Amino acid sequence: MKEKRPISHYILFAILSTIIIVGTYTIFNLTSKVKSMAEMVSANMKNTMDPTAPDPGKTKPEKYEVGPKTKKVKIGAYLERIEDLDIKQSSWTYEFYLWFSWKPSEIDLLGKNDNLHKEEVPFSFINGDIIKANKIEEVYDAKRDIAYIQYFVKAKNTQFFDVSLYPIDQHDLIIPIEHKWLDRTKLVFIPDTIDSKVSSRVNINGYEKESSVKLIEKPHAYKSARGNPKLDAGYKVDFSQLRMSMRIYKGGLSVIIKLFIIMYIAVFVTFIAPFSSDPSRYTVGALFTTAGANYILAQKLPPTNSYTLAELINTVCMAIIIIMMSLLAVLPSVIFKDGKIDSVERRLNNMITLFMFAFFIITNILLSWTALGMS
Repeated sequence: MKEKRPISHYILFAILSTIIIVGTYTIFNLTSKVKSMAEMVSANMKNTMDPTAPDPGKTKPEKYEVGPKTKKVKIGAYLERIEDLDIKQSSWTYEFYLWFSWKPSEIDLLGKNDNLHKEEVPFSFINGDIIKANKIEEVYDAKRDIAYIQYFVKAKNTQFFDVSLYPIDQHDLIIPIEHKWLDRTKLVFIPDTIDSKVSSRVNINGYEKESSVKLIEKPHAYKSARGNPKLDAGYKVDFSQLRMSMRIYKGGLSVIIKLFIIMYIAVFVTFIAPFSSDPSRYTVGALFTTAGANYILAQKLPPTNSYTLAELINTVCMAIIIIMMSLLAVLPSVIFKDGKIDSVERRLNNMITLFMFAFFIITNILLSWTALGMS
């Protein structure tokens, strides 16, 4: 008569099957999520600096075409220094040279003939404050009908930084400039792409920078009459906006390893724990390590409603440790219920540990590889 298999074999096989099915499903879902996050970040950055694409989540301009009576003003910038970049507070402070060139017979750029704006700085920053704006030089050539003015400006911008791919995130630092009172029916900026540059002295701790900058002109829509009785309800107006962007980015795989090396060690310790006389000492220590790492990570990131790449990796590591702690508590009671361990139980137990380890390695490799490949 054939010997009946012990119930422990079925329990261990069920645990192994569950790990394989759930692990495969989780790997696929997490990889798809990271790919989707990377595609969204790339699309948003592209559209923000595309002169003919609506800004993500913003009011669409009335029109992109420039009217025949709209006057052209040449504008350029030279980024001299970045004093502070605070990703968590969504702000950055910088100094740069800003210049305008125009025909004074066509347009009163500085408002010299306008009593309301005569003493005002003629430009403004969207989502930003001008800390100082010192006039450096002003030139007027009546013979050629050319006027030129240059400012040295210090400003602070509030800018949303998408940290979905943190710690390998990349951002476009954007300087958005508009004229204060002349809308796009009267003035359109023409970017000075030849002389607009970034100083080689510009450095940002923790980030690399691209040596070139991108300049575009883009209409910026306002959909409010702001209570003005002279304007109709539903009034909309577009202003010409110069955008100068400099891309910053973090390094590749080394940044991920540097951030998560302690976390990875904690997970490895969890897999070593079964070989010790008191596994709980190792697993509990590993769990507290991940909790501490998660707290430190939260201090570095701005509040967000979605998981970042770093938080996904951290959650995977924590889940692995918790599952291993559960298995270390459950498996011995299943295997040693009859007071001994047979070859099938030993093989299934080893396979459970092996698949858990493989799940940990494959998940981290795929998440990192997907994010790096898409960024």
